[in-house]
Amino acid sequence: MKAKRKTVPSKPKRKAASSRRAAKDIAQFAPNFTVYVLPPDQVCFYSEDRKFFLHGELYCELATAIGKGGKSLQQLAVEFGKRFPPEKVEEALKRLIERRYIVEASPTSNTVQAAYWASLGLPPGMAEQNLANCRVRVEAVDVQGAKEFTKALAELGVHVVIGRGAADLTITLANDYLEPRLAELNKQHVSDGTPWLLAQPSGAFPLVGPAFNPGKGPCWTCLFDRMIRNREIKGFLDRTDAQAVASSPLMHSPLGQGAIPFAALEVAKAIASGFRTDLNNHIISHDLLGSTTVKHYVAHRPQCPTCGNKKLRDPRRRPTPIELGAGLKLTMTSGGFRSVSPRATVARFRKHVSPLTGVVKKLERIEADLPLNTNFFANHNFSGPAMNVDMLREGLAGGSFGKGSTAEQAEASALMEAIERYSGIFQSDEVRISKRFTDFEAGEALNPEDVLLFSDAQYRSPEAEPDDSHPVPDRFDPSAKMEWSPAWSLRDQRFRYLPTSMLYFFYGGGPGHYAADSNGCAAGNTLQEAIVQGFLELVERDAYAIWWYNRSPREELDLSQFDDSYVQDLRSQLNDRGRKLWVLDITSDLGVPTYVAMVHWMQDGHENIEFGSGAHFDSRIALLRTLTELNQFLSIGLMNGGTGEKPSLDNVTPLELKNYPFLVPNGRPAAPIIKGSKFGLLDDTRKQVDACVEIARRAGLDFLVLDQTRPDVETSVVRVIVPGLRHFYRRFGPGRLYDVPVKLGLRDTPITESELTQYLPHS
Repeated sequence: MKAKRKTVPSKPKRKAASSRRAAKDIAQFAPNFTVYVLPPDQVCFYSEDRKFFLHGELYCELATAIGKGGKSLQQLAVEFGKRFPPEKVEEALKRLIERRYIVEASPTSNTVQAAYWASLGLPPGMAEQNLANCRVRVEAVDVQGAKEFTKALAELGVHVVIGRGAADLTITLANDYLEPRLAELNKQHVSDGTPWLLAQPSGAFPLVGPAFNPGKGPCWTCLFDRMIRNREIKGFLDRTDAQAVASSPLMHSPLGQGAIPFAALEVAKAIASGFRTDLNNHIISHDLLGSTTVKHYVAHRPQCPTCGNKKLRDPRRRPTPIELGAGLKLTMTSGGFRSVSPRATVARFRKHVSPLTGVVKKLERIEADLPLNTNFFANHNFSGPAMNVDMLREGLAGGSFGKGSTAEQAEASALMEAIERYSGIFQSDEVRISKRFTDFEAGEALNPEDVLLFSDAQYRSPEAEPDDSHPVPDRFDPSAKMEWSPAWSLRDQRFRYLPTSMLYFFYGGGPGHYAADSNGCAAGNTLQEAIVQGFLELVERDAYAIWWYNRSPREELDLSQFDDSYVQDLRSQLNDRGRKLWVLDITSDLGVPTYVAMVHWMQDGHENIEFGSGAHFDSRIALLRTLTELNQFLSIGLMNGGTGEKPSLDNVTPLELKNYPFLVPNGRPAAPIIKGSKFGLLDDTRKQVDACVEIARRAGLDFLVLDQTRPDVETSVVRVIVPGLRHFYRRFGPGRLYDVPVKLGLRDTPITESELTQYLPHS
């Protein structure tokens, strides 16, 4: 029979705080305060974290009387009511009670523990009652210190049961949060519905928490799935045949007197407060090397195989159409129009930054001596499970970058890109079906070659691209059985299927394997916001590819049209450093303003050039996106001691700008800037999505959206796919790459594949 569900004790009901009840009790000052009287009319309540002053002769005399002790509130009211107006006395006593400057005296109300509980703001008696009501058992898994830990808990007033007595909470001590035996303990607790709490008192970085309460938060498997991605080396060693030939004593024993008191106090604090602490969904770490304490958010994963929803893990579940709903009003930033400010975005999702349990390990500003450097770097594991040391190194170096005209915008940009990358990694619970292309109804599935757009020549000679990180795959075999995933067509309101490996990073091998890239992937505060950003990235890269590979000289944008401090200051400061900046208008037939910015300078006797590009409905935002990306690439070149030199375009041939005339303005002015958007008033997210779909429709293109939002992160993430738009990478198949230059009047006839630029810009 399944055991009766037990829960962590809840907060007891508070006693009535009326002055009539309190008047019967002996009053004393709250034990967390030292009280000073400054005659004739000031009183100071002084603690380590709070200091308060009260003014008036009445407070001075009341404080002196309460300090002597032995009088009830009623006695104080009567005594002082003879010398001061009774209503003033009652008001003063009421204020002292409500602000918890004075409390009811008891045999334990003036102890060190009581002072600590009062510092936490716990009402009188609550901590004692909660500690007495919660029976705790301590168990250990391959770690020493259980006896010392039990003693430390008892000294703090925790009700510890010895032996097999009934317990309300089990505290499990382990030397490693990834200890395999914890998996079985977790399954048992989830099955029984019994709460438990994990602690690691060993090592130089002891940990405590979270308190696992089945059905009300994360379980150990939720924790493991996050933590293992941030401990790539440990995961790598576990996957290989590595053998430990020596073990540090820190792995199994607490270090001195630091770890056990820290862990015991955090546990006691949680129990005393009725588990109204961060320990419900956080690990608290203590760095014994630097004496710092940090909280690490542990997300409940609704898709968790141990405690989650079974339907969310079923890859054969029915896919969900994209329902857009009403749009939200927008806030302008240098990255585009957003539904909330960058500061609000960071405040909402920064909990996912942690070196232990985060989607992002670190989020920090890039240190670089550059004009207007606002750029951020988000360090995170963007890789599949490493099976050799080279793969491990590559994964450890992973990260995302954030740009913006302000540091707040850049911080939000880096954080959201990192979450986007995490959400796009294959986790095995994605909706998919195993089929042959020939088994689908006509139009239901897309031939992947119609999306990738490699040319026949590239398929015939894939070895001709040794430096391309996105190699040419094998030709598609319509009769090969493989897994397919659905994307929703916003144009046709139907699902269309593509190979799963094209849609998720690190899917693995098998028939018809394709390496997914990040083209069209975006994160947003809402699904609509993410869709817009994903589409604009496709537009930008399509226009860039058409310009770059066709080597088409384009018009220079007149920067004086933009009354923006970031634009003018960046231009001026680059010029002061001997760097020339210009911006080309590379807008394609789609009509969405798209620009590429270039900065050119001499360094060590060599020419250098750096690029940045951007697209948006609003010309000003398109320019800001372009310039902030340029500045971002400049800062990346200076990271980790880099010189920032960019002396070639293909990593081989020395750069001489005269040999690349298409990088230089063609001498004609770009079209004048119009205020706002030529696509109409796009003042909410729904209108912007509708505009995106309509732009694709007018070009004869479908508009597919794959929702990659992960329920454990709750950040809207999508992959937008518009088959036919060109990729920034070398994809030389027929279509827009050859047709649009003729349509725009840039060429009289399409050029041949052999005439295309045969390499990518090095950035």
